[in-house]
Amino acid sequence: MKQKWCDWLYVPVTAGRSVPARIAYFLVCAYVFLWVPDLDHLLLPILHHRSIITHSVLPGFLLLMLGRQLGAAPVSGALIGLSVHMSADLLSPMVGFAQIWLPAPYKLGLGPWSYLWLAGNALMGFALAGQIAKAAFGPKMALPVVVATSAVTAVSYGALNEEAVSAVLVALGVLAVALLPGFLVRRRKERGDCGRLW
Repeated sequence: MKQKWCDWLYVPVTAGRSVPARIAYFLVCAYVFLWVPDLDHLLLPILHHRSIITHSVLPGFLLLMLGRQLGAAPVSGALIGLSVHMSADLLSPMVGFAQIWLPAPYKLGLGPWSYLWLAGNALMGFALAGQIAKAAFGPKMALPVVVATSAVTAVSYGALNEEAVSAVLVALGVLAVALLPGFLVRRRKERGDCGRLW
């Protein structure tokens, strides 16, 4: 059987885990990975703060590759945590430590291109989280779980770290942009409308 390009995204549900257990793993990973982008502080000789490596979906992909046996819920939750963090970082002026930086030996800042990097990775993270959550919770439950967790995580991060309601609003805006196309396509399929999207 020919492998599809998206087969690498497949993450098993992990049989034997109840829905409450999957939700618990999902929530824990969302909260833990909310802080993962700032691990670049621990590697300052090699990485700069707001490293292009940690401020991306790469940590989520590493969990996807190395922790696939954990199941779909933790991977999806991790992507939500990363995406909320990157969305909130969009509020910073992209100068000095606030911009995205290449690792050593270059340690060059991306300047205004940092906005594009953060927004693109946050959108990708939320979109992938929505897709992978379907394996964990089923197509009908995935969207409400992803939206509710993203909202709670954004409120937590906005209150604890950014101390700004705007961080919450930006994160929810990026989430909406990431999930809206899939939601509209699904509704169109449910209605049996093969015409235009709008």
